[in-house]
Amino acid sequence: MDRKINRILRCLYGLAVMMVLSHVQVVFALSEEKEIELGATEHSKIVAQYGVYRDKDLGKYITMVGERIAKLSSRPDLEYHFTVLDSEEINAFALPGGFIYITRGLLTHMNSESELAAVLGHEIAHVTEKHAIKRANKGKAINVLNTVASIVAHQQMGAVAASGLSGLGGMFGGVLLTGYSREFELEADEVGARYMALAGYNPEAMLKTIDILKAKDRIEIEHARKEKREPKVYHGFLSTHPDHDTRYEQVIRESLNLMTDRQEYIRVDEFLEKLNGVFYGSTQQVGVVRNHNFYHPGLGIKLRFPDNWRLVPTRQRVQLVSQQSDAAILIATGRMYKDATPEHYARTLLSLNVRDGRNITIAGFPAFIGIADRLNSPYGPRPQRFAIIFENKRRIVYELYGAGKHDLRNIANDRDFIATIFSFDLMTKDDFRIALPTRLQVVRAEEGTTMEALAAESPITNYALEKLRVMNGFYPAGQPEPGQLIKIVN
Repeated sequence: MDRKINRILRCLYGLAVMMVLSHVQVVFALSEEKEIELGATEHSKIVAQYGVYRDKDLGKYITMVGERIAKLSSRPDLEYHFTVLDSEEINAFALPGGFIYITRGLLTHMNSESELAAVLGHEIAHVTEKHAIKRANKGKAINVLNTVASIVAHQQMGAVAASGLSGLGGMFGGVLLTGYSREFELEADEVGARYMALAGYNPEAMLKTIDILKAKDRIEIEHARKEKREPKVYHGFLSTHPDHDTRYEQVIRESLNLMTDRQEYIRVDEFLEKLNGVFYGSTQQVGVVRNHNFYHPGLGIKLRFPDNWRLVPTRQRVQLVSQQSDAAILIATGRMYKDATPEHYARTLLSLNVRDGRNITIAGFPAFIGIADRLNSPYGPRPQRFAIIFENKRRIVYELYGAGKHDLRNIANDRDFIATIFSFDLMTKDDFRIALPTRLQVVRAEEGTTMEALAAESPITNYALEKLRVMNGFYPAGQPEPGQLIKIVN
């Protein structure tokens, strides 16, 4: 009897495998119309999430370079769409149907049109080789086989129909952040290098681009280690493109044989000129940081925070975090109510269990400062230094809190918290000028210009020297030549 059951189960497993393979073949044979439809559906979601960077001249330039490459690809008749996303993330990706994206954050790390062509060629190759669809199918096949194996093992024959052979929903989820497998990424490099060479771009620019992205990964990983957070890296270039990969370099350089004499249209400095004035960093309306000062132009307030701390935007409040991520300052707002006082607001409306409370004045405003026991924080219930500040004219309440990760009753960073609270003030006209969004400025290096001097004058708060070196291709220790165009942040 057992043998008969096992034969039946093996037959069912074989039938399920055939169903999976049949499904994969059908999806691989998706019509171009269906592929474009899938990409267009996801395109609206991408634009809604990131927003489009509104610079028509830059957008037209990116499209011109992309189309020059795409028309020499293996799918020249596909209509490609090139979009610059308004994001500081270092990212580029593609959707099926010819939808190609590059963030302004990645553009700020490119230094030539050929490097831009390398990124666009790589993403065009993901489209022509249908990597997103192949990846989705591979994942579905594995999921289905695992489900069937579980069914066979547990003899749950009725569950086969729920194995997930339906649509392609969610097929792009992880790709946009983590990239593809090493196999697909290297294939996109190889194919993309061929495309850019046929379009007249030197494919060795792809090696330069990858070096820049690997350098960015390295310093991001190091900064994340210091700050005890997860690193934000571009498609894991350190893992998919290891150092001293001679086979990979050989494949890229073999594309040099495909180059034509079309490079006369590439002006050396045109790309950098197009980047002049592009926004740098976050443009979200959560405030800006300049030289360890936090400004919130929307509220018209400012305060100074400790050295090496960083701004971490959240949906409901502003959060400033220490370098080791073991202390945080939070800023929130509330509304005043009739006959309220800062102390009454703290004790009654917020229900704070207060010790060492005092009524004081901060920046000319009535305020109440103290320590609240067992108040919720980013680290769980903790004692917190707090201040409630009333701006009577606009009837706004400012709530400032300082919390430490390892605090039990005493507050290790209390001196920093108190200094930050007492630095609270309204912004002046000069402050509003200082708090304008930062932009890239393209300048010509003079005799004696050093990256150290540029970093010392930069509004970049933390790691300015490393960040400027990476974005200019000078990492780890390079210096600009006199007369060379370089990017700074103003």
